[in-house]
Amino acid sequence: MATTRKVRAVAAQYAVVPNQVFLGIPWKTIRPKYESIVESLKKTFPISFVIVGRDQNQDAEDLLEVIKKRLQTSSYAIFDGTGGNANVSLEFGFAEANDVPRALYLSVHGATKKATKEAPIIADLAGKKQNRYTNVEALEKLMRQFCQKHPYTKQFENFLNSTFGRRSRGEKKRLRSLCLKIVHQLDGDGSSRRADIVQNLQADQSQYSRDEIDQMISRMHAKGLIESIQGPYSTVTVT
Repeated sequence: MATTRKVRAVAAQYAVVPNQVFLGIPWKTIRPKYESIVESLKKTFPISFVIVGRDQNQDAEDLLEVIKKRLQTSSYAIFDGTGGNANVSLEFGFAEANDVPRALYLSVHGATKKATKEAPIIADLAGKKQNRYTNVEALEKLMRQFCQKHPYTKQFENFLNSTFGRRSRGEKKRLRSLCLKIVHQLDGDGSSRRADIVQNLQADQSQYSRDEIDQMISRMHAKGLIESIQGPYSTVTVT
């Protein structure tokens, strides 16, 4: 999987969030499957999946701008062509035009084909390389493999192995979980106030101490996984 590690040249006002992956998926029957898988993957991988949907008070023009921004700031994009959804095709075309690394997934399960009234895959995507799956388990396997190969995951794993390789199994598990939770505190825009991160994680059921959280943020900053800017309004950003 070829993707940019730091900042890809996109629209001048945007910078790529290195661990962010855009999901362009049909909004009715397919979306719940992806949402369930994403929640599961967050427990293992530092990848931030973005699914953009329409709020009740959001018009189509606003939604398109949000989609464009999320795509331009993503390190990669996954599109599900099941059911021949026109919006997915539009998003894929935008990603292609802006050179966003991308993959196309497609369900080949018989029941899924029968449930959709549109063509199995629309003409715009028919000639693209497809990653096919038959059920939710196969889809999760595809996404798990994707996460394992993502450059940010590899950097994250290298950090854990080099920093905590000699710790006990229990310590490694606790520290890994803390690192993942710090990264996922940044989901959305790739940045958050340091004070908010500390407060949220102190309230976590794992009962992390302030010193423990601060030390981990500093270690991750030193290894280039995140950037922690000091000061009264200090922020933490995925790098």
